[in-house]
This record gives sequence, structure tokens and C-alpha cells, in this order.
Amino acid sequence: MVLRKYAFLIKASGYPPAGLRTTLPGDGFTSTIFASGDIDALVAEAMAMVAEGIQLIELAGGFSDEDYARLQEAIGETVPVGRVIFDDENAARLKPGWRK
Repeated sequence: MVLRKYAFLIKASGYPPAGLRTTLPGDGFTSTIFASGDIDALVAEAMAMVAEGIQLIELAGGFSDEDYARLQEAIGETVPVGRVIFDDENAARLKPGWRK
């Protein structure tokens, strides 16, 4: 399968609950980015993206294990979901509570 539709989801409290969406077209490849501070909006958007034909979803580092599990359960095994994970050294540099 040739990857042509990629999504990146960002969870951060500074974004509006309804979220912000943008698309970055490339040569035969499209990246869709969605950012929200609300996990319900992020799950709903992921489901909509899958219905639109997204082939891969990647999650920024602000998703907790519970958020990841909820999103994965909502979309099932339809597309692969990856996560940005910080190693121990870099995680120690993060402000406590950054994954709220």
C-alpha cells in the first residue's frame, strides 16, 4: 500500500475544544493535522478521518495511555495508530502534568 493520506493529532489544552484542522498537500501525499484540548473532539475527528480514507494516524506526545486506548478502541483496527513517546531522559525535562 502506498501511503497517501496521513494524519497527525495534537492534544493540548491551549487549543479550542472544537479543535483546529488543516491540510498540507504534497506531491501525491496529504497530511492532515488536527489539534484540540478535548479528547472527545479528537476521538470524533479520528473517526471522521478514517471514514475519509486516512491511512495512518500518529499522535503527538500529549496523549495519555488512557487517551490512546480510547482512540484506538473507537477506530478499531482500521488504520495503524502510532505515538510520539519520549525516552526517560527527555521525559524528565518535561513540565510535570503536561499530559492533562
